[in-house]
Amino acid sequence: MKTKYNLFFAAALSSVIIAGCANPAAGMNHSGSWLDESVPSIYQTYKDKFDYIGMASEYGNFGLTCSGDRYTGTYTHSDWGEPNELYYQEVQQGIAKHANSITMGNEFKPQFLLQWWSGNIGDGDALVDFTASNGKTIKVPAKLNGENLIYATLNTAKKMGVRMRGHVLTWHSQTPDGFFAEGYKPSYSGNLISNKVSKEEMTARHEWYIKTVLECVANWESANGYGPGNHIIWAWDVVNEAMADDASVGAGTWLRGSTSGTKDKNPGDQGSRWYQVYGNEEFIINAFRFANAYAPSDVKLCYNDYNEYMENKTDAICKIVELVKAGSAQTVNGNSVSPRIDVIAMQSHVQAEWPGVAGYEKALKKFLALCDVHVSEFDVEADSQAKAAKAYGDYFKMFQNYGKTYSAAHKITNVTIWGVNNENSWINPSQQNGKTTYPLLFNLVNNVDKSRKPESNLPLYDEGDTYATNDSFWAVINAH
Repeated sequence: MKTKYNLFFAAALSSVIIAGCANPAAGMNHSGSWLDESVPSIYQTYKDKFDYIGMASEYGNFGLTCSGDRYTGTYTHSDWGEPNELYYQEVQQGIAKHANSITMGNEFKPQFLLQWWSGNIGDGDALVDFTASNGKTIKVPAKLNGENLIYATLNTAKKMGVRMRGHVLTWHSQTPDGFFAEGYKPSYSGNLISNKVSKEEMTARHEWYIKTVLECVANWESANGYGPGNHIIWAWDVVNEAMADDASVGAGTWLRGSTSGTKDKNPGDQGSRWYQVYGNEEFIINAFRFANAYAPSDVKLCYNDYNEYMENKTDAICKIVELVKAGSAQTVNGNSVSPRIDVIAMQSHVQAEWPGVAGYEKALKKFLALCDVHVSEFDVEADSQAKAAKAYGDYFKMFQNYGKTYSAAHKITNVTIWGVNNENSWINPSQQNGKTTYPLLFNLVNNVDKSRKPESNLPLYDEGDTYATNDSFWAVINAH
């Protein structure tokens, strides 16, 4: 995603009931609870069109206490953080009714799995030797500080009966600067890390991180009865947002960090520490090679980006996909491994009038000539509910033309909505900046507890609240 979600939430686990019902007849639109029997399931409605309908959600990052085995035990919130979304049984039920895949907004990002909140490794964090496939022996953290967050989140998905898109392994944002610095403790010269590591050491760290995350997931799967053909994480965003908004393939400046708008800048200002270490696309090709080495062969590997329908950026994404596909085989973990990319993931943070269905479809067709496509983070920025609903209907009418019944080799296999409700969306959320927007399919109703003050100052779900369908939801249903 382009912009961060809130950082700190708490959560607990509950069992869920998966519900579904038939499509409504035309004219049955109403603003009912998303759990009402009269409200159809989105993913059941579209199961003839897409393998997965997804929703993004938050579990939260907080102190976790485990009762029992770390892979199969019960995790509970222990000492800090605000509960939100997957903390609550009704939210689990609602997501499981309407989606068969989830994407976690923050929980699988490097920032949350490393948990170096000061931007560098903690003084008390132990280091061990790791010998990478390039022959480089380096010091790496003995563990991921956020490892339990992986298991707790996967436990919740298992209880809900849904699968997950893993988001994200390699990203310029929300990756601590220390990850790129000697001793994991950065020094600076202006916007740049002055003690950045060599490419060889960075490649070794990159392999260690991807290997460690994917092995944590594999160990959890083994302990919980998952395996070939039935993975809890069925797809990974291997690399996220590595193309520049001002990309120019013809000029040779197309990677984030190479262009006038991104060169020598901080990650929060469009820069990339990855590019600052490598100066080229080598790290992207490495990422897809390492992911292919350590992920199951039946798990989809994705490149994910936003503004992907801007023509210059469309061309940049196509170029990196072609370069990854042409990447050479190298020895990784004792095996000869080529880079593998299966999916171009179109984030699809659209505006009501831009890029428009025709502009979006033009980019989509270019991507489908190369790979399957995931619509990975769909939402609509609109200043009225009517505009939002029209956009949702128009886009879903178009999406399904490229789903299961599409005659070409590559198809849209997944559509994920980026969030649960309008009141707690990353995209110009209501009651913030003096602006109300209508990006999502449900609205928060009956906010029973006004005493909580989350860091974001956004309305949060409390026990006893519910979500109601809005006109955008019914536009999606009626577009089928």
